Amino acid sequence: MKRDARNRGVRAITGADKVVVPAQLSEFIASSMGDGKGTLALLMLDLGRSDRLDAMAANATARERTQRILSRLGNLVRPGDRLAAVTEDRFWLVLPQLPHEQVALVAVARILEELDQLAEDGLVLQPSIGVAIHPGHGDTLSDLLVAADAAMRAARRREERYAVFQPAHAEPVFDPRFLAELKAALRAGELMLHYQPQVDLRSSGLHSAEALVRWQRRDGSQVSPARIAEAAEHGEILHGFMQFLLNTALRHMVGFGHGGPSARARVSVNVSAMLVTDRELPAIVGQFIETWGIAPQDLTLEVTERAIVSDVKRCAEVLNGLKRLGVRLAMDDFGTGYSSLAHLKLFPFDELKIDKLFVRNMLENTGDLRIVRAMIDLGHNFDMQVVAEGVEDVPTLDRLRELGCDIAQGYAIARPMDVASLGQWWRANAGTQA
Repeated sequence: MKRDARNRGVRAITGADKVVVPAQLSEFIASSMGDGKGTLALLMLDLGRSDRLDAMAANATARERTQRILSRLGNLVRPGDRLAAVTEDRFWLVLPQLPHEQVALVAVARILEELDQLAEDGLVLQPSIGVAIHPGHGDTLSDLLVAADAAMRAARRREERYAVFQPAHAEPVFDPRFLAELKAALRAGELMLHYQPQVDLRSSGLHSAEALVRWQRRDGSQVSPARIAEAAEHGEILHGFMQFLLNTALRHMVGFGHGGPSARARVSVNVSAMLVTDRELPAIVGQFIETWGIAPQDLTLEVTERAIVSDVKRCAEVLNGLKRLGVRLAMDDFGTGYSSLAHLKLFPFDELKIDKLFVRNMLENTGDLRIVRAMIDLGHNFDMQVVAEGVEDVPTLDRLRELGCDIAQGYAIARPMDVASLGQWWRANAGTQA
């Protein structure tokens, strides 16, 4: 009875039988598969944004957003297709009896166009679509859901809008052999740091540089930074990797300070999510600050929004311990995780970093622009400096300055560069340091 009532409520959004509840999809998929019934595609659509951002952008409830999306997509798909809202942010779409796989990609393109239109209307969206095909990727709803979910996550990791399932998507980001290879590379000194400068938007002067890990194997192949970061979360390498980051970044920073016209070098280093709850972290950081004799406030430690939700009490303890050292703390990738706004008052952050996913299209997407403006105001209300990542052109840089953003980072300023190039860049820009 509950399922029937829920089904009536969902159908009322579009008045069409093609909009169903998730529980009905298994039977529908089973009846749509078999000899002579053609190709079937399951699309998993994830919007990737939290409800609090919707409220900040358009004052729309999650339910209202779900209704709008179901209505638009329900009118878009064919009468024989089936669409279901799993949560406010996730939707399943089943496309049966396709003549071939490419038709599913046409549907993906049409869905993305429709979502772009909703974004232009002010709805805050960040879609990723995973595509699973029968036959080929599974013979049951469970198989297809696993494949579609893996493809969707792969698309999000690569910052792409969709992906068709491949066997590699189901593999872990690293395996024991890769971890052993990474440990050997760390011991052999094969890992290096590149740096991307940040500028103060009020003075146009240099603010800092973010340290970014790079690994080029001996055969010349480059390893994805995301894969390195995922593997570095493993307990066997966790502390050694963080010590490498701190030791190398602070050593380079001291070199910059001595190599230019009295340049005051500042650097930002990303902290592993696993270390944010490690009570030894303040002592480790303090040791490297003392070793290299730097001013603690010239080191910024960046913590992702996702990292602080695992154990709020211990995270607060560790971050406050770091703050007592005098280092600066930045909340990285703000808006892409799951923390509460209340956490901003619990943790001693000095900077709030707006994720590039909001920044890069803010001039074309009114929803993103509203989000960026709201985040800038939010950061300032909590006495934090606001950093915009992913600034790729001068018009975006100028608009951020008009909105009162404090600091910018991205290709419009400089691409990540090796230490020798950064030294040259640093000295060339030292005269306008903020």
